[in-house]
Amino acid sequence: MRMLMAFVLLAGAARADIAPTPVEPMDLYRLEQPLDPQVSPDGRSILYLRQTRSAMTDRVDTELWRIDAAAGPPRMLVGADRAPSSPRWSPDGRAVAFIGRDGAKAQVFVITLNDPRARVVSAVSQRPGALAWSPDSRLLAFTSVVERPPVKLFELPAKPEGATWAPGARLIDAAPYRTDPDGQTPPGSRQVFVVPADGSAPARTVTSGPGDWGAQDDSIAFTPDGRAVIASGDPDPRSAWRANQSDLYLFPLDTGLPTQLTREKGSETSPVISPDGTRIAYVGWRDTGQSYQQTDIFVMPVAGGPARNITVRLDRRSAQPHWRADGGAVFFLYEDHGVNRIGTAPVESPAEAAATTPRRARSRARVQEDALGPVGPVVGNTRLLLPSSSGGSYDFAGGVFAYPSVEADRPAVLSLWRNGREIKRLDLNAAWRRTKDIGRMEELWVSSAVDGRRIQAWIQYPPGFDPARRYPLALDIHGGPHIDYGPMFSITHQLYAAAGYVTVFANPRGSVGYGEAFANLIDKVYPDRDHDDLMSVVDAMVARPYVDPDRLYIGGGSGGGVLTAWAIARTDRFAAAAMKRPVVNWTSTALTTDIGALMMDYWFEAPPWEKPDEYWRRSPLSVVAAVRTPTIIITGEADWRTPMSDSEQYFQALQARGVESMLMRMPEANHGFGRPSQWLSAVLATIAWYDRHAARQNPQTQASGSDSQVRQVSGPSSSPQ
Repeated sequence: MRMLMAFVLLAGAARADIAPTPVEPMDLYRLEQPLDPQVSPDGRSILYLRQTRSAMTDRVDTELWRIDAAAGPPRMLVGADRAPSSPRWSPDGRAVAFIGRDGAKAQVFVITLNDPRARVVSAVSQRPGALAWSPDSRLLAFTSVVERPPVKLFELPAKPEGATWAPGARLIDAAPYRTDPDGQTPPGSRQVFVVPADGSAPARTVTSGPGDWGAQDDSIAFTPDGRAVIASGDPDPRSAWRANQSDLYLFPLDTGLPTQLTREKGSETSPVISPDGTRIAYVGWRDTGQSYQQTDIFVMPVAGGPARNITVRLDRRSAQPHWRADGGAVFFLYEDHGVNRIGTAPVESPAEAAATTPRRARSRARVQEDALGPVGPVVGNTRLLLPSSSGGSYDFAGGVFAYPSVEADRPAVLSLWRNGREIKRLDLNAAWRRTKDIGRMEELWVSSAVDGRRIQAWIQYPPGFDPARRYPLALDIHGGPHIDYGPMFSITHQLYAAAGYVTVFANPRGSVGYGEAFANLIDKVYPDRDHDDLMSVVDAMVARPYVDPDRLYIGGGSGGGVLTAWAIARTDRFAAAAMKRPVVNWTSTALTTDIGALMMDYWFEAPPWEKPDEYWRRSPLSVVAAVRTPTIIITGEADWRTPMSDSEQYFQALQARGVESMLMRMPEANHGFGRPSQWLSAVLATIAWYDRHAARQNPQTQASGSDSQVRQVSGPSSSPQ
């Protein structure tokens, strides 16, 4: 391993005198990412997942690595053959549990620092999740789906010997029956299991009955005595159709009935026990029926009792609670103006504050935003390299913070902090970055033509940008719609820029990180004035002398595909459009997507059979008659979030009208576009489609008069003064 690392360093040094080149498509297979850092209880070692993409197998691979906080190179613990995920330290720091591949199935594994051989300790039929250790490091809790017997409705006659018949029919009596990205899911219910960490006995269920107990990506907490677990769940037999309802329950491990700890209408998840074992911190929100519902951090007694909202004055979505070592405060992650930050909130705030302070009166003053130093942002951002997606993670133990950090000019690094300063940085892409010419990024603030609201955006310039030239402009729109973009390295935007496009991406109303009211400006009306916000950004860019108004392009994925379709029905200013995995017919999407309950309960006032006109009015298909822009539509054939049927409808409508169009189907690809080459195909097809249409076919007068403010991004972004 040391020889390999030395070779990598020498290779980087040998190429230092070679002129840097722009980002190219094959760089997708050269980039590495540190994911899901986990700090040992004493703060001395950090686990992380090293994610790579293989150009030979066209697969995403993960390995489990360990690095010391003080000094020394990283060491691999588990190879890609196990496809490790969710590593978790035991409380005594002597062992690590993870979820990995055991043949064709995923199981729970344990390795010890004295014996790094991975031992499988579970034998479940469906993928486990939500790993948690007991306080004495003897037990592991996890969740997994317990299948129920398939429906039997009839029996075919016995087929003749040697005959070849069609595959058997699938009988489905409950929905949703498929999810993205996992595809067809077996009937059953998710339950909580416990198993001895040494594998001395088989795993057994702690929960039972219908409903959904503990989401796969949620957390489970053991009580201090190790005799019970606390998990989030919904015992209703129709839990799949109660989109955002869950409560915290305490389940004894031996005998006795579960105790329901919370009873609010809404969601309570991610329980974490305080160091003294008396309190629970968790993520929760109260159901208001709006499409965006902001999460907060709550604290309540383990024995039960009223909960307090300790982030009530922070008007930002909060998640991932971690107790401070002295139990006096809780760290958490929150989204703010395109970046993620780590904040800390005291738990001893006056109890009446949570009950009497309305959300609209929130002020960030009551929540300390800097967990690592005396002033300013904690870490700038913890965004991962996930195009068109919010993300971020961190861990804290033994006085050490660990998080993956992305900046405008570089992919993710693993950063370690102690006492307000960075103590170590692991840059997996340092040698690669020295060979690359990465264009600068600039922050842009625009006043929306609708109501003057300030809209944040960023400009990615091509390498070697010359302001005396005129460049084509590509507007890229994020999905969600309740997620965000930020000032960080994205290989999607880098490839657009390397192809010669000035690329602009923005956070229109509906985006997160600007407060609950801003996100809910599109509640029950999306797509709406978020379109106008985006056009104001385009107007501001067109006013610049280096942007060619005859070469404007628009595209986006998922919710960005919705807004792309909405825009080209309202303007002919774009030379071409690229819609990736769009929604074009809200009725068909709501009744085929894997999140139909969420759409019908929160994005609309009623299901489509009760208010069909409302679904149609907000569907881009309803205004397709106005579209003249050449359009490519790109969707995966195994996308169950925005199924292919919507893309087919839009393509056939454009074809029927004689609009130049193309449908690009990605075999076996899910909503995230499946394998690396498929994701890369979607990006390159977009660039090629734009290149094909070098000038807009239907010129019209450009809007003008947008008020804009711009400054260059150098490090973490901040709001305008």
